[in-house]
Amino acid sequence: MLLSSQEHKIWHKLCESIIDSNQKICYVAIVNSMGRLLESKDDSGVIGCLSGIQQDMFFMEYALGQMMRNEFDNEFGSVRFTYAEREKEALFSFPLDRLLVVVACPIDIDPKSVSKKIISIIDEYKIKLDK
Repeated sequence: MLLSSQEHKIWHKLCESIIDSNQKICYVAIVNSMGRLLESKDDSGVIGCLSGIQQDMFFMEYALGQMMRNEFDNEFGSVRFTYAEREKEALFSFPLDRLLVVVACPIDIDPKSVSKKIISIIDEYKIKLDK
């Protein structure tokens, strides 16, 4: 999926807005439904330390998980976000139409407040994309 210049600018600004929303957020990525990285902002090297193949697998796992969660939208409603707390990092994913926003931060964050803020930022960008 090739990005237009306008899409690239919007995704870049979205990544920056999310990173700037909380000083503890260290990584933001936008990936397509196949798990391909479209845009990212990395303030800590947390994902950058993975090899190219590891990064591909990491994002494909998130994309596949989101696709499978969509199967139950009729029964439970659409997914607003997912949250995984690992030993070293907290990881969020937020659906954005056919894309996925992946966010990493330290585990000492408040997932509810961070997710609310990120959802509001994503919702603002959805409006921009619809124009």
